[in-house]
Amino acid sequence: MIAALHEVTLERAQLPVLREVTLRLGAGERIALVGENGAGKTSLLRLLAGLEQATRGAVHATPPGTGYVPQAAGESLFPWFSVLRNVAMPRLMAGDREALDVARAHLRRVAPTVDPERSARGLSGGQAQAVAIARALTAPGPAVLAGEPFSALDPETRSQLREALGDGLAGRALVLVTHDEGDALALGARIYRLTSGRLEASS
Repeated sequence: MIAALHEVTLERAQLPVLREVTLRLGAGERIALVGENGAGKTSLLRLLAGLEQATRGAVHATPPGTGYVPQAAGESLFPWFSVLRNVAMPRLMAGDREALDVARAHLRRVAPTVDPERSARGLSGGQAQAVAIARALTAPGPAVLAGEPFSALDPETRSQLREALGDGLAGRALVLVTHDEGDALALGARIYRLTSGRLEASS
């Protein structure tokens, strides 16, 4: 088991965001969280990442080194660093001597048209999303958590990034937040639907 939630409730200002959610993420498993805006998808992802604290229930967050693509992917990049250094950051922080080589390999797969040596400042929205995905894949942990990584992309770019993410996982687990069930199907992910903070597995 990589991560789990057991009967988790999350409240903000005494209003429920998540209600008695139970979820288990196994090694190599792919899960997609779908639902309307405000259903609690991003909050659930942040709980799994250890970035939120539950009001009630037990949370076993993903281990250090987990790749993470936040919903505002572009805002998570360091604009004063090169694209390559941004992508390599998870492994640089872990002291991996091969961090830059691993980052280059993922950039070639995920963002082949982006110059690795250019500053991350001024990337287009699509480029920033691709770089954030490459950074998550470069992380050394056993899972990737991705919040709407394909939003606002044209169909061709969306398809390319789906394929790059799926190939780059290399056996790691995935939790994907998306509005589009097509993303889940393309990545072979089991679909869970959030409705008013409650989680149900789709048949």
